[in-house]
Amino acid sequence: MIHGFSPDHRLMKGCMEPIFDERTGWRRIYIDLPGKGRTKDYKAIRHSDGMLQAVIDFIDAVIPNQPYLLVGESYGGYLTRGVIRQQSEKIMGVAFICRMIIPEKQHRTLPMHTNIFSDSEFLTKLSKAERDDFASRKTMDFHLV
Repeated sequence: MIHGFSPDHRLMKGCMEPIFDERTGWRRIYIDLPGKGRTKDYKAIRHSDGMLQAVIDFIDAVIPNQPYLLVGESYGGYLTRGVIRQQSEKIMGVAFICRMIIPEKQHRTLPMHTNIFSDSEFLTKLSKAERDDFASRKTMDFHLV
């Protein structure tokens, strides 16, 4: 399961685990993209090709020479397309959630950001750093190659 840009593995876990409530026997691997969650040694990654290589290296280390399914959300879906290109013989199936269609930000037409609802009870459970991260409007600063 590959999350999008900005969150970490918890986004995917939150939306995917309910699917497995009544399905047993599925191994799930929720990765944190470099720079998210508890990842380390990611400073050298400067573009999406580097991010893709990190994902492929992770897959090869954790499930070497095994068939697998992929789920990618947003930017994770974009990376999933790269994994498909390089490892299609191992991939049994793919699901895309809110997939990124136009990766180059300057070519997108997006609406202004607005908050429709704010859950103050949820926000009080977060640390200040988590609230700031959650409320921020981070943009992708990788160069797409």
